[in-house]
Amino acid sequence: MKNVVFFFISIFLFSIHVSAQNFNNIVAFGDSFTDNGYVNGHGFNRDTNGLVWVEYLALLIECRYVDNRAWGGARTDNGHYMGFDWSGFNWQIDQYELTTNAEETLFSVWIGINDYWDNKDDPSNSVRNIKTGLQKLIEKGGKHFIVFNNFDLTLAPGYGPETAYHSLIPAVQELTKEFNSELVNMLFDKKTGLAKSFPGIEIYFVDIYAFMNHLVSNNQFNEKPWKGTYKFPEPETYLWYDEWHPMTSCHKQIAELVLKELKK
Repeated sequence: MKNVVFFFISIFLFSIHVSAQNFNNIVAFGDSFTDNGYVNGHGFNRDTNGLVWVEYLALLIECRYVDNRAWGGARTDNGHYMGFDWSGFNWQIDQYELTTNAEETLFSVWIGINDYWDNKDDPSNSVRNIKTGLQKLIEKGGKHFIVFNNFDLTLAPGYGPETAYHSLIPAVQELTKEFNSELVNMLFDKKTGLAKSFPGIEIYFVDIYAFMNHLVSNNQFNEKPWKGTYKFPEPETYLWYDEWHPMTSCHKQIAELVLKELKK
């Protein structure tokens, strides 16, 4: 009898796990690493040579609908790194209302680097802004979230030896580490973390920092950007689409990384 009970409990838990991955809707918030162009009134440009990661993820999980609200250049507050007061993460959320089944809707958040890439802002403010935005989404009915930390953008050609930003590398690297550490604490601190404060939600954490470090250190990519090369050589030999953004092949790997987190 105990074995029968265990069997049915196992089937029940397995069913819960599988259904948790059955997301029919993805709502994406972020900046140029997620922006797929002006689709449904959202976005500026697609800063890669093909699909972005959230589009690949939708294909992998057979998601029927993607609402990509990311804008290139978005900050974590309401504004844009160029100074205008809209397109930012919290602005994106303020424009959004949940109209789909919350249990079948996955929210993604990848944001922050436009706040401090030039060593001008405190990443603590960025984390507070992200917390505010996530709380708004929870109040709007959100239950399932993918949250990224930030990778070391100084790996990109935009901080190369001949650029105006090369001298900022040590400072930006430290700011990225501070951001990532404070983000994890904000999400998962055992006493004050968002997951503790809202036990009914589910947060999948994506360590894009470790992923990109590993990718760069274990592969021999062309150090120059692929965009603008007149002969357009083999794209698989390039990691960077332009001075700041990865190729679509990297976006595909990011989607596969996210899928692994969803399956845990």
